[in-house]
Amino acid sequence: MTNIASQMSIEQRREAVSRLQTRLVLSLVLYGMLLAAAAAIVGYIDRPSIDTPPKRLIASSAVFFVTGGCLFTLIFLLPVLRWIGNRAEEARILPVWLGIGLAFGIFTVFFIGASKPFVIAVLNNIIDFRSVGTLIDNIIDAFIFAPLESFKYGVIALYIGIVAGIIYGIGAWIIDMLNRMNYPHAYSDPWIEVIGDIIPPSRRLTSAAAPWLSVIGPWAIALLIGGAILLFASTGPIEFLARFRLG
Repeated sequence: MTNIASQMSIEQRREAVSRLQTRLVLSLVLYGMLLAAAAAIVGYIDRPSIDTPPKRLIASSAVFFVTGGCLFTLIFLLPVLRWIGNRAEEARILPVWLGIGLAFGIFTVFFIGASKPFVIAVLNNIIDFRSVGTLIDNIIDAFIFAPLESFKYGVIALYIGIVAGIIYGIGAWIIDMLNRMNYPHAYSDPWIEVIGDIIPPSRRLTSAAAPWLSVIGPWAIALLIGGAILLFASTGPIEFLARFRLG
């Protein structure tokens, strides 16, 4: 790695850092949006009482509520990930990513709740549009009700947020490691260094796979883990999923 690093010009290094930052931020955003969508689907499972079977939102409504939840989650996620992206060469150990993941998961369920009045306002005007003034009034009302809905949904879906946060933290740690594999100036991950010390052949295998793992790996992890969680949230056993709600 040292020889490669010494051969890179300042411009080449700047381009490499830019690619590193862009890939890290976009793959983590994709991963976060898939998990936020899964959290919204599970959080919106309706169960009025223990004696009634739980029900999912109908598909047409689910698309709007999931989209609204994801857009509001970006309010928190994108600035944080851009800040992390500016330090894409640095190694963040698993506990750090778990902390970031838990913050993401908890904030996500509250943002999903805050988006609910706005989604309802848009849906009502799509179904029965009266005037632009009515739409504006509904949006203003949504700002008033958003804090209450955020609290109500956030409390009910808090456990969902914690689980999503843990999954996000673990996946983000893997994405971060894979993203830096082929960048010669990146700091080594201490956990990977320990494995390399214990199992020396793993260093050779990692070096050989680094070029393609660094490019494909972050996107693959984001799509495979995030997509699997979203699929399970959409089609999994509803009685099991409903248990993740606190209400």
